[in-house]
Amino acid sequence: MLKPIRITVKGSDVGGEDAPTVEDLMAQILDFVGILKGVEDALAEDGKREIVWRITDVTRNSPLSFEITPFPKTYGMNVDRRAAQVVASAAQGIQALTAGESRPAFFSDTLVEKVEHLHERVTNGLATTTVDFSDYPEAPAVEISKPNAARQVSVIKAYRAPRAVPHKELGSVEGTISRVELDARERPVIWLKTRLDGQSVKCVANDDALDRIGHYEVGEVLKGLRIMVFGLITYKDLEEIASVDVEGVHVFADDSELPDLDKIVDPGFTKGVESSAFLEALRQNG
Repeated sequence: MLKPIRITVKGSDVGGEDAPTVEDLMAQILDFVGILKGVEDALAEDGKREIVWRITDVTRNSPLSFEITPFPKTYGMNVDRRAAQVVASAAQGIQALTAGESRPAFFSDTLVEKVEHLHERVTNGLATTTVDFSDYPEAPAVEISKPNAARQVSVIKAYRAPRAVPHKELGSVEGTISRVELDARERPVIWLKTRLDGQSVKCVANDDALDRIGHYEVGEVLKGLRIMVFGLITYKDLEEIASVDVEGVHVFADDSELPDLDKIVDPGFTKGVESSAFLEALRQNG
């Protein structure tokens, strides 16, 4: 027996009207049906979709309400059980996402994003969106209203944001010195602007770890001396560095002290032999 779902979309009141825009209305329906399809894809053991969702009725009252009914993709197939699983999992999943619970089963990042979009449109352009699953006892109703939509959007976004993973590891960080100071325990501290991503990293030195830069003039240090510090690196998450307990420092030579192209290139390096023949001779001679 075919059991429908009813989705009702109300636009924001503008001049007494509650008519949603065509874009918002169609997007709400498409995203919701997309969630149903995505859940079915995830729970299908054979990976095959058995359900086609069709609009079987539309009310002419305000607000607009659409009846969406599952039909078998293959004529004559009974999809009642599959539809009940899909609808219950989708409804329970949306409820879990908005409540800030653990990520529900069958919800990929793509489906989480669709749930987020359903709520975002209610914060901008729509007044409410409700989904009635009364024919499916295991499926809680979905009610999205302006007073709660903004909070629910922020809750849902957290599922797609990478979680911080604080950790420590031995390693090195390269960059230029931006500030030198003493901390509350009177330990020397240098603030390093990292070369790769421009992070500002606090580097704390114990004992004589910073002796390598001790003989440099203050002006040389403050103009951006390029160094590499070695030690125990503390990360706030996978990429953001909190601090470095410095055990050693390598100071890079100033660019003006590096050899230029004329000092590196030797026109007579192969003694008149073509480069390909020269390299072949090197390979043969070991």
